[in-house]
Formats: sequence, C-alpha cells, structure tokens
Amino acid sequence: MEWRDAVTEVAKYAPAVATALGGPAAGGVTAGAAQMVTSALGVENSPAGLVAATQDPDKRAELQRINSEHRRELERMRLDAESAQAAEVTARLTETNKTMRAELQHDGWYKSGWRPLAGYAFTISLFGLAAVVIAAIARDPSLLSEQYVMAVLAWLIGTLGAAVGINVRERSKDKARQLGQAPGGFMDAIKAK
Repeated sequence: MEWRDAVTEVAKYAPAVATALGGPAAGGVTAGAAQMVTSALGVENSPAGLVAATQDPDKRAELQRINSEHRRELERMRLDAESAQAAEVTARLTETNKTMRAELQHDGWYKSGWRPLAGYAFTISLFGLAAVVIAAIARDPSLLSEQYVMAVLAWLIGTLGAAVGINVRERSKDKARQLGQAPGGFMDAIKAK
C-alpha cells in the first residue's frame, strides 16, 4: 500500500491530516506529519497502519481530534514541505541557467556553425530533389499533368521559401544581437509604428 492510498482514506475523516500527509516531501508524504499522527494514534508509521486506524472507531475518533486540535501545526508542516520542494526546484533551475549561460559565453565553430551547416545540407538536398524533378519533367513533359508531381513541386517551392525566410530572419536576429540590440518580432514592429 502506498501513502497516496492512505491519504485518500484518511481524507474521509480528517482532511487537514490528509492534506499534511499528501505534501510534496519524499514520496509525496510529509514525514513529520506522518510520524506525529501515527505516534499519536499508537499505530505503525506506515500507510497500512494508518488505514487500519481509520477502521477502528476509537482510533478514528482520535484521528478526528488530531485533525481539529493540530490543524495549524499540520498546515505548517505541509507548507514547510512545499517550501523545501520549491527551494529544491529553484536550486536545480539556477544550476541549469548557470550551465546555459556558460555555454552561451563559449564561442566556437560548433556553436556558431551548426545552424548554417544544417541549412546548407537541407538546401542542397532540396536543390537535389528539385533537379531530379526537373530532369524527370524534361524527359517526360506529360508528368506536369500528374497531380502528385504538382504536389511535389508546390511542396518544394514552399519548403525552399520557408527555409530561406527562416534563415534570413535568424541571421538578422544574430546581427542585431552582435550590435547589442534586442531583436524584435513582427508584433514589436507593429507596436513601434
């Protein structure tokens, strides 16, 4: 049995206790709340022990008393656990951001050359495809009446146009960054007017 299952059962009788137990600490359980509740009930500190306590009328009444008398303390335990989890996530994100900043400051051929290389490879492959299609049409002009050939041509022209447009836009942004300017988008240009 998992603590999650115990929390569901306890919530029927003691919602504040269930909320504290369902906190974000290890395994989704606020360890301090679990220890406090199970020791007050005199049961094993486990999900099964807690669920068994809800089946006993005396223990259930004690659980409800704990719920009402220790509501503030249980809420504090839950909030402390959530704060600890938030601090852990913040520390992890801070470390990730440090790594990203270090990578951005590192200048090398791989960092600055991968996008143009990928663009050239993509463009060469598209031109190769265009050459094959043109050669096929030159050998058999009746192919122009075929729907799939026209679809390939339309896709080819659209893809090449998009690739060139994206490359021009990204290169313009790179130049703006090199000049110390923050590159703006289409909506920024409209707002400026």
